Amino acid sequence: MDKEKRDTFELLYKTHYKELYIHALSFVRDEEEAKDIVTDVYEYVWKNFEKLDSSVSLRPFLYSLVRSRSLDFLRKEKTKEKFLAYKKTFPEEEEEYVEYEQLIEKVMHIIENMPQQTATVFKKCFIERKKYQEAGDELGISINTVRWHITKAISILRGQMSDVEMILLYAFFLKK
Repeated sequence: MDKEKRDTFELLYKTHYKELYIHALSFVRDEEEAKDIVTDVYEYVWKNFEKLDSSVSLRPFLYSLVRSRSLDFLRKEKTKEKFLAYKKTFPEEEEEYVEYEQLIEKVMHIIENMPQQTATVFKKCFIERKKYQEAGDELGISINTVRWHITKAISILRGQMSDVEMILLYAFFLKK
């Protein structure tokens, strides 16, 4: 059983590590923290491996754990300190901060529900800030295919977001 458990866990790790890392990175925007979060998630899975239902897909469960731990990190560490300092300086803008946080959560939810390849291309180009050619090379697809997926992703976002949300989203990606 131990070898089977180890082999299954290793396959799970190899299959999902990179996408879970990118998912964590999209929240915390810190490479080391993202790695730590994913490592913590895999450690949790390893410790509770026997309790997991093997008939259920683990991918959504892993994404949920990474999201939860990422949000916990933001709440407990960075966001709390930065938000308190920000709030003291500009207390009237608290509502804008909450709206921004809700926008990011909404975007991440939409991305998670996109077709996998479209979501992957979008994350590489907009979250990881890779050029279309670089993303295409990494994924083994042409630059035109990358453009097609970006167009599709933006179309999906437009279909599920208001005009104001799209403007805020564009402003967010342009300022970084």
